[in-house]
Amino acid sequence: PVEATWAEFLDLLRGAGPALLRYRHAGQLHVLLLLQATRRAVRLIGPDLRIRKCSLDALRAGLTAEVEGPLLADVEALLRQAHIPERAWPRVKSALLQERIAARRFDGCWMLRMPPTGSFRAQLSSARLPRRVIGMLAVFGCLYSLEAAGWAVMGRGALSGRLDPGWLLAWALLLLSTVPLRLWGNWLQGRFAIDLGVLLKPRLLAGVLRMDMDAIRRQGAGHLLGQVIESQALDALALNGGFAVLIAAIELCLAGWVLALGAGGLWHVALLLVWLACTVLFCRWYYQRLRRWTHTRLELTHDLVERMVGHRTRLAQQAPEHRHEDEDRTLERFLGVSNAFDQAFVPLAGGLPRGWLVIGLLGLAPDFIHGSAEATRLAVGLGGVLLGYRAFGEVASGLAALARAAVAWEQIRPMFSAADPSVDPKAPCPVPHGTETDQSEGDASKVLVQARDVVFRHDRQTEPVLDGCDLTIHRGERLLLEGPSGGGKSTLAALLVGLRQPTSGLLLLNGLDRATWGDAWRRLSTAAPQFHENHVLSHTFAFNLLMGRRWPPSDADLAEAAQLCRELGLRALLERMPSGLMQMVGETGWQLSHGERSRLYLARALLQKSELVVLDESFAALDPETLDRCLRCALSRAPTLLVIAHP
Repeated sequence: PVEATWAEFLDLLRGAGPALLRYRHAGQLHVLLLLQATRRAVRLIGPDLRIRKCSLDALRAGLTAEVEGPLLADVEALLRQAHIPERAWPRVKSALLQERIAARRFDGCWMLRMPPTGSFRAQLSSARLPRRVIGMLAVFGCLYSLEAAGWAVMGRGALSGRLDPGWLLAWALLLLSTVPLRLWGNWLQGRFAIDLGVLLKPRLLAGVLRMDMDAIRRQGAGHLLGQVIESQALDALALNGGFAVLIAAIELCLAGWVLALGAGGLWHVALLLVWLACTVLFCRWYYQRLRRWTHTRLELTHDLVERMVGHRTRLAQQAPEHRHEDEDRTLERFLGVSNAFDQAFVPLAGGLPRGWLVIGLLGLAPDFIHGSAEATRLAVGLGGVLLGYRAFGEVASGLAALARAAVAWEQIRPMFSAADPSVDPKAPCPVPHGTETDQSEGDASKVLVQARDVVFRHDRQTEPVLDGCDLTIHRGERLLLEGPSGGGKSTLAALLVGLRQPTSGLLLLNGLDRATWGDAWRRLSTAAPQFHENHVLSHTFAFNLLMGRRWPPSDADLAEAAQLCRELGLRALLERMPSGLMQMVGETGWQLSHGERSRLYLARALLQKSELVVLDESFAALDPETLDRCLRCALSRAPTLLVIAHP
């Protein structure tokens, strides 16, 4: 589902198809299936299941009729008072009605798209990208065929001594024919890159949201930033390199055919193949150096980000004379790896094309010295050498880009693979045989959470954080969980809300396990994590409150959020902020205090209206009076409440 204001509605329609559009006519709801939209017209299936074509303005007028109806009488009265001529009424009335409803939201549109977690091959096929690759190859094949024909026409005319205006005209026509083909090929290449990025970016985002929380925590902010940078460059590198290699392959095939017709014959073609094999070996060497350089660069990025995050701690607690030592060692290692990388890049970028030029000319030298070949065949062979020179330049740049794309793919492959529906990064835990519940049929409906012999251990750790945990939570209960630091309280909270999966044991929510509930588990159980694991996002205060509910919110959602803030003692904060709930907060906005952020996290959890609310150290930063107020609010609003605190 997508939403937009009526002012944005036309732009939404132009890119919506295929989509479902809901509208009201004669007091009844109807649905249109939008097949395709252009700048002025749309093709759609109506309620009678017939395909129709209508103008975009007519479709918009029909969809806005219900909203504009109550305003029509006021607008017409205004036109009469302003003495607007009747012949101008339709245009003026339409403009006034559109201005009146411009800020209202239209939420009756559902785009029909494949989910980003579906088969990526099916997504590529649905977007018709493989067909477009074939079309691009055909365009570039025609382009280089015309170029070769132009060379042949000019060469035949020059070598035969008959370079009359007819030959020049034929050459000019062939040359001009390549201009639209090259523009067309570049346009197809650009559209292909954009459409592939449209598929790739949601896929990576879906993968990030499905990745294991502990795996993300182990990587650190710097590594995640490096992966984001690599993902930004992947599609451009892969496409540019892939297209360059494909085009170079066409040129090499054409060069081989020309060389076979030249003075060198098959011997010249064999030299071309040998140098192509050398090119592959050079690229492999370059890839190894590039891979090492990229890993070192990402480590440098990670160290830099971590030091930027902790710069206040370093200023306060680390001696000034020691602050630069680690950076110096890291930079020294990076410079050494960069030097080795440059040594591999220079031969690939500049040596391969020029090397082929020397070898190709040497292949023609015997026939030229002995005079055993005709001038025409020598010229054809020279043309093949020059064509191969250009092709090897494309091969070198294309394979270098593909090598960088391969290294970038290594970094983002975990994100891409996590979105695969056949690979569940949060696989359900095995259920022990013989596990039986002790609830009777009479109280089964009252049991909300049931845990039996739950075990959880982090990766690479032998000692479990939780071992043999048994827990039963009934609906409506208010529980307090106390324990020492490191005792597994927060781990249990993460298990209860579905952020982690048990290593073994049985964990049921409302009688069903995590595999059965799927993502719906998070709608039944929510938590306000510990302060250091919760964040104020750089957005409006309302978004930070309602992000777990829905966005954009309705007026009722905003009113409920404002009321909850007043109950939690945030009235003064809302009055201080110039934009109230719509004030930008976070790192780049209004700065919230420790206690204000704690209450924001509490309100965020309560507004989700889940059956189970888990508050993990949510009251640690509050004074006794505010704590009592917030606790009373949580007790009154949470259907079932589990509070985690230190003794």
